[in-house]
Parts: sequence; C-alpha cells; structure tokens
Amino acid sequence: MNNKGTPTEQFSIRDLHRLSHILGVGVKLGWRHYVDRLHLQGYLPRSHVEAISPTLSDAQRWRLGLEELGPTFVKFGQMLSIRRDRFPDTVIQELQRLQDRVAPFPVEQAHRLIEAELGQPVLQLYATFDDTPLAAASIAQVHIATLSDGTAVVVKIQRPDIEPLIQADLEILFLLARLLHQHIPESRRFDPIGLVEEFAETLTRELDFRREGHNADLFREKFADDSSLYVPGVFWKLSSRRILTMEHSPGRHLSADYPAEPAERQRLAEKLVQLYLVQVYEYGFFHGDPHPGNLFLLPDGRWCFHDFGIVGRLSPRDREDLSQLFLAVIARDPEWLADAYLAMGGAAPDADRAAFTRDMGEALEQYYAGAADQAPSFAEIVNQFSRLGQRYQLRILRQFLLAFRAFIIVESVARDLDTRFNMLATLQAFTPQLLARQFLPDMTGTFPGVYRTLFTLRRTLTGLPVSLTRALQQLTKGELTVTVANAPMEEISQHLDRASNRLSLSLIIAAVIIGSSLVMAFHAGPHYLGIPLLGLIGYSVASALGLWWVTAILRSGKF
Repeated sequence: MNNKGTPTEQFSIRDLHRLSHILGVGVKLGWRHYVDRLHLQGYLPRSHVEAISPTLSDAQRWRLGLEELGPTFVKFGQMLSIRRDRFPDTVIQELQRLQDRVAPFPVEQAHRLIEAELGQPVLQLYATFDDTPLAAASIAQVHIATLSDGTAVVVKIQRPDIEPLIQADLEILFLLARLLHQHIPESRRFDPIGLVEEFAETLTRELDFRREGHNADLFREKFADDSSLYVPGVFWKLSSRRILTMEHSPGRHLSADYPAEPAERQRLAEKLVQLYLVQVYEYGFFHGDPHPGNLFLLPDGRWCFHDFGIVGRLSPRDREDLSQLFLAVIARDPEWLADAYLAMGGAAPDADRAAFTRDMGEALEQYYAGAADQAPSFAEIVNQFSRLGQRYQLRILRQFLLAFRAFIIVESVARDLDTRFNMLATLQAFTPQLLARQFLPDMTGTFPGVYRTLFTLRRTLTGLPVSLTRALQQLTKGELTVTVANAPMEEISQHLDRASNRLSLSLIIAAVIIGSSLVMAFHAGPHYLGIPLLGLIGYSVASALGLWWVTAILRSGKF
C-alpha cells in the first residue's frame, strides 16, 4: 500500500490490513474527513462508502463503530466511559452501553488450551467439566467443573489467539493517537496518547489471569475476619497466565424479588456500601467493577464478589484527598471542596480558580436543594463535579475516577435493593472514621507508628521558629533589592519566635482537643462513670493550656 516514509512504515502486512478495515469502518460512520486530515487515505479499502444513518449522533456512531471493531475497541470504549473529566455526558452514556457481543469459542479449543497451559488432559485435572460455557466475553469464557474431592469450581479460559489481535490493535491505536495529536490540534485536550497508554497498561495486566488470582487472594486476606463477605478461593495448581480456576459460589444474583424481605434488602444495601467504604479508606484496595453481574448473594446472607480483573489502588495520600472531598461535601464548604478536587488531578495553567470555586458552591447548593425533596444521589453530585472539571479542563487521576465509578455503581445496586437508600447519610455516619484517619493516621498501628507520629509532630513544632528565622536570614542574603528600614533583624527574629511559639501552642491545644474528641466518640480506653478517662484528661489539659495561653496574651497587651 504505502511505501517507506509513511506514518505506518513500522507495521507488518497483517497490521496494514487491520488498519485498512478500521479506516473503512470510520468512513462508513461518516468520518472520511478525519481520515484525510490524518493523511491515511492511502490505506482505505478499495470499496468504502458512507453507510450510516445521518440521524445518528456522533456518540451513537462512535459506539456502533467500537462494537463493530471487536474486543480491543469495546474494552477501550468501556475504559473511556469512566472519563467524565474529558468527555461530555452524551458520549459517556453511549459508551456505557457498550457490550461484548461475542460467540463462545469451540470447547475443543478450550480443552487444547487447558492441556497446553497445565500439562495434562482436562479429565485428568478435573473430575467433571461442563463443555457448555457458563458465560462468554471478549477476553475469556467460563466453564463449570468439579475437582476429585467434589469441590465445584469455575474455570476461566482465555480466548485462543486473542493476545496477538490485541497487541496488533494496540499498535494501531498508538499510531492513531500520535497522528491525532500531530494533525488535529482540537483533539489534544483529550490527551489521546495518554489515554491509549493507560488503556494498553490496563489491558495487558488484564490478560494475565495470575494477577486476577492474586487480587482475589488479597481480598480474601483483608476480609478474612469479616463474616459478611465471601471471596472465592483460587486453585493455583490449576491456574496459569491464561487459565484461572476458582471456587464456584452457590450464590444468586439480585433481582426485584430476591431477596423478598424489605428489611433484608435494606440491610444488604447498607452493608454493601460499608464494605466499599472499608475497601477504599481502610485498605486502599477496592473492586473496580462491582456491577450486578459480579455480585452474588449467598444463602447465608453474605455478599460474594467475583471477577477481580479490575481493581483500584489508593495510596495513603490518595485516600486523604478523597476523604477531604467527601468531608467538604458533608460540610457544604465550596472552598474546601474546590481545593480537594484540584488536589486530585491537574488544572490548566489559565484555570480560573475563583470561578471554579463559585461554580462548585452552586453545584453544592443545587445538590442539597434536591436532597430536601428526595434521597440525594451521590452519582449526581459526582457527575456535576465532572462537568465542572471538564469545563475548566481539570484532569483527574485514574484511580479517583475508578473509585467514583465504583461508588456510583454500588449506589445504584443499593438503590435497587432499597429505593430509600441515602448514600449521603451513610457517608455522614462514616465521618468519625474519616476524621480519625485524617488526624491520627498512624495511631491505629503498632507502637512504632504512634512514636513516628508524635516524633514528627514534635520535630515540626519545635523546629518551626528556627526554620522561619533561617528562611528570613537567607532571604536577606539573596539578590532581591528589598530594603527594610528601622527594623533590626534581631527584633524581627524575636517577633517571629513569639508568633511561631503561639502558633505552635495553638496547634498543640487543637490536637489535644481533637484527639480527646475522638477518644470520647469511640469510647476508647478506661472509663469512669461511663466517661473515657483519656478523653477527660485531654480536655482538662487543653483547658488548662488554653486558659494559661489566653491569660498570657491578655497580660502582654498584644492581641
């Protein structure tokens, strides 16, 4: 087709045929002008015509095109469906409708792949193996089997030859992303190269079923003491990079009439959200795709999670930022909310922070105004934030978007169980735990963690006066042409010392009050007449220090 020097010179012949097919689909959908702008018209198939209804929107055509192009592009669209920070609602809604419309592959291929991966024939590995797939998707299909001891298992088998197809499609996506960035400037605000890089990393991990097995094991470990959650175990001797064998849970999917009792449905809704709050804030490790197909209810009332191919991870700093956002929503503080949201990503250099804060305040007012009439929707406030972020070109880190999406799906499931479910009320009830982790992040650990927190606090407070003095002295030795008249450095240093000492004392008193309040709230430690002694002592110390501090200020006459 094209010769050396063209945008596709690094592709193999197979890749060029695939590229030709992709471009043909684009033309059929009415996007010939984009093919021309990317200088790829030489790769179009010989017969290519526009054959799509002009009444369809761009978003609808995009979804239809992704579905026609197969598994890689469907997965790409599903990943983009969480990027509310970059795409309008009309596009997001269409991408959320993407489905894996794939037929099961022949069972003979499944048998051959199992034997190749595990080294033995299927019926030597499993006592029974159902040749009819339980489910089929773009990456794999699942069969039910039993082990020699009678244990029921599910066997997840990767589609034969899916990996070479995905790698070829990823190469083409990278090419298209680079050409979009180079030739279509208006596409740069979507960061096509960054999106493809993120997708390639995610999809490559998803192709290794060992990762999914390790994720499931980690969930089992973290929730080992929680009697309300069941995570199927992994049989590692019957698993590999392309085969995953796990316990088959006897659970059922939720429905409008299962479970039937309203009280049980309400309990399950509350418990599901609480499980997610623990995953996000306590462990920083959460199930990234909790749609109803991955949630089961066991006969004994426990929740059961399936499919750990997509998980989210949050660092301690990420969890702190997410806590700040939710606390700001609960406090109805637009400035705090804007600061928290900006901390979760990046803002354009010319972003109007004041206008963003004002619009955040209006979004909060609208949210709480609607909450007065009905149970407020967490999804709605998150979507409002995303629209504002898109307007001000704010890019949110993927881990936060995945957490938002998970919470939105969980809220939807909870509301299907209990139409009166109130996510905001559940978050408010979780506020003491959020505050405890904000102010005493290491106090729940071992003694070294407590020591580290106290040592860091003491070092910061005692070093503050010296640090301020040193910074001021270094400033005077610089190249700035600033003249300070009638203000000797020694006098300034003394003033700074006094001011910073007062600030340090204020912080200490505030910390003691907050710590005492948390002790009182959680009724920790020894009690006397039902009152936590540690909290009572803390309040007494804070009161004494506060009284002494106020008296000292009044005596100095400088306030």
